[in-house]
Amino acid sequence: MKKLLRNCVMPLVLSVVLLPLLTGCTVESNWWDDPGSGWGYNDPRLAGNWVLVQYNSDNVPANATNYLQFDGRGYGYYYYYDRGYLDRERLRYWCQNSVSGTSNYQINIQYEYSNPLTTNYWFTHGNNTLWMQWRTGGGVQTYVYDRIDYIP
Repeated sequence: MKKLLRNCVMPLVLSVVLLPLLTGCTVESNWWDDPGSGWGYNDPRLAGNWVLVQYNSDNVPANATNYLQFDGRGYGYYYYYDRGYLDRERLRYWCQNSVSGTSNYQINIQYEYSNPLTTNYWFTHGNNTLWMQWRTGGGVQTYVYDRIDYIP
């Protein structure tokens, strides 16, 4: 009987006890959830690749820039430099009419690993320059992105 317990029952009991620990590692956060009502469309003018060229009227050097890639259907990637290497994270985005009066449109960008951002946006230069502007405790933040053919 001891042999039966040791060889059959104990491994079964251990497996049942340890199973939740193994499956707990694979649960993915739900960073991509829908932000709620009012965020119902994706602006087709956003589709494509964008490089940050200005931050609050200061030019951004190539090694300190970031990139946005929008697919036109609410998904994309955010690329940024981390210790000299280009890294990326997934993003989701939703648009709505602006409620602040700064522009006619707002975008909610939900980053995979970073904090979400809701910002007013508008275009200039034939929809090839994207302006994003929002207010923080430090004042108004303005990012200017130019459309590019591909992410380096």
